[in-house]
Amino acid sequence: MKIIFVKHGKSSFKTDKLTLQGKLQIKAVAHYLKNEKIDAIFCAPEIRTLQSSKMLEKAFKTPVYIVKEFGERALLPQKFQNLKDDFEKYYLSFNYQNENFESCNQYLKRVFLGFNQILEQENSFNTVVIVAHSSTLCMLNAFINGIPKDNQIKWLQLNSGAVIKFFAKQRFDLDKL
Repeated sequence: MKIIFVKHGKSSFKTDKLTLQGKLQIKAVAHYLKNEKIDAIFCAPEIRTLQSSKMLEKAFKTPVYIVKEFGERALLPQKFQNLKDDFEKYYLSFNYQNENFESCNQYLKRVFLGFNQILEQENSFNTVVIVAHSSTLCMLNAFINGIPKDNQIKWLQLNSGAVIKFFAKQRFDLDKL
């Protein structure tokens, strides 16, 4: 299965909706991918990913499926702002646990679960697009390249509308986490 990752278009911080620039970015993605035969689009449930996906759906005449496991990693709740330094220091540390917010390990497992569900359908699709957030694509990078020996997940700082292509060969065994 060929998998194409797309970071959603630029959005408004206040409304989470795509800005004009974000819409232009996704139009550019559609143009860039115009020669691809896309069988399905999978996206995170947030507004900006849904809007980006719907634009691609229109361009490629292919269905969009929401994958709740691709939802953005929860930010540190306001009442735990005293843990902000701790949260930022360990944001990508696979082994760090804190009951006050979603750990990297929990987030990784959630994203992997959603990705494995897509891979289980490999006989149904040749090429799929996944529209998600930088943080989700960062976790999917760990799926592709493995968790580093230092247990620090590598951050992918992607511009809005960025595209990454790869071929999936096997499912990740969640029991190994």
